Amino acid sequence: MTEEITKAEKISATIISYIFHPLLMPTIGLYLFFNSGTYIETMNSDAKNFIYIVIGSCTCILPLLSLPLFIYRRLIKNIEMDNRSERIMPAVFTLVFYFLGYYMLNKLPMPTVIIGYITSIVAMASFALLITIWWKISYHMMGIGGIIGALMALSIRLDVNLQFFIIACIIVAGLVSAARLRLNAHTPLQVLAGLFLGISVVFGFVFFS
Repeated sequence: MTEEITKAEKISATIISYIFHPLLMPTIGLYLFFNSGTYIETMNSDAKNFIYIVIGSCTCILPLLSLPLFIYRRLIKNIEMDNRSERIMPAVFTLVFYFLGYYMLNKLPMPTVIIGYITSIVAMASFALLITIWWKISYHMMGIGGIIGALMALSIRLDVNLQFFIIACIIVAGLVSAARLRLNAHTPLQVLAGLFLGISVVFGFVFFS
């Protein structure tokens, strides 16, 4: 028998889910890159701001602005998109926005690890769409897993100590996974699959870029 969730638990789990929403993760990961204590911090501030604007707009603002349209057209019932089938069309639009961001940044002179990270974001969105066609995977865990993978790759490749950031993200991953499970939004397998897919995909692109 499934244990009934209390009102306080539901509110707490919902707040955690919104604070660490997957659409915010690409921008948060970029912020950690730019504050990693590596040569990446020496990038021109105007270039950093432009990358922030493009990534923030294409991976968060534009996808969020499209949700009212989906609700109006009754393609989704609410922004939680509890059913797997409801996630497909928003995932398609999100991938288009991600490609737009990649296209705008692809020609800029940037450190290869940043290029690898931006490419991994598009790859993650592609995997999310393909998997969602058949199965419901946790986007939240893919997002935080991607940041963990990026930090691990950056730490190894540039020989920099990012232990504090990595441990903090692992703690966040634990909170997010508990929240998603408590809300009955995912099964344990969907949560674990999202986490390990995020870690492995982003780690690969950043480390081998």
